Amino acid sequence: MSSGVGPDEAHARRARPWAVLLVPAFIAYAVATHWATGSGRSPGLGVALAAAPVLAASLWLALRTRRAGWVGLAAVAAAALLGALAWPEATSVNLLYPVPSVIVYGALMWVFGRTLAPGREALVTRVARRVHGVLPDYITAYTRRLTWAWCLLFGAMALASVLLFAFAPLEAWSLFVNVLTFPLIAGMFVVEYAYRLLRYRTFSHVSLLTAVRAFHELGRAAPSGRGR
Repeated sequence: MSSGVGPDEAHARRARPWAVLLVPAFIAYAVATHWATGSGRSPGLGVALAAAPVLAASLWLALRTRRAGWVGLAAVAAAALLGALAWPEATSVNLLYPVPSVIVYGALMWVFGRTLAPGREALVTRVARRVHGVLPDYITAYTRRLTWAWCLLFGAMALASVLLFAFAPLEAWSLFVNVLTFPLIAGMFVVEYAYRLLRYRTFSHVSLLTAVRAFHELGRAAPSGRGR
């Protein structure tokens, strides 16, 4: 006798307990990295904590997409991690601090920006089409502009990381990179959603959570990395 639960719903139920744990895990990681970096007591640990997730994510993407770019990214993250572990108290280790953040922001900017090439469908347009199906021309144009906005956001965050590291106290740089990154990205989702509701009131909008899920599902649906 069928339970009436489809494969997508069953997958969501299995993933839900892990999703609940992600929030405190992210908070704990951000606090630990900010403490290790901002306090200056363990520069090697700070670099290692920052580089480890970059290494894990780039290795996963390299294995999944078979793209040389992700392999190179994994190599850079591995070098930073090994350098931090081998010479944890060396003054030069401090110079590695901004590397993981610039890699992450740059990679995110590339993910969005590569879909803006002539003849390609912008990433946000692709997500919107996945949710809504056929899109009116004004929404297609808006989602392309929004893809540009995401590129500019990540580019600005990369530049801010470099400038803060060069000219501001280390604690200020660490607060921006290790604590404020996720709130800034979440804030972009919320502000854009509120603007879209007001600007295009006649369009049938989906919830913010549905939009976030669509981004996630689009990434799962393209393991080869050869999206349109």
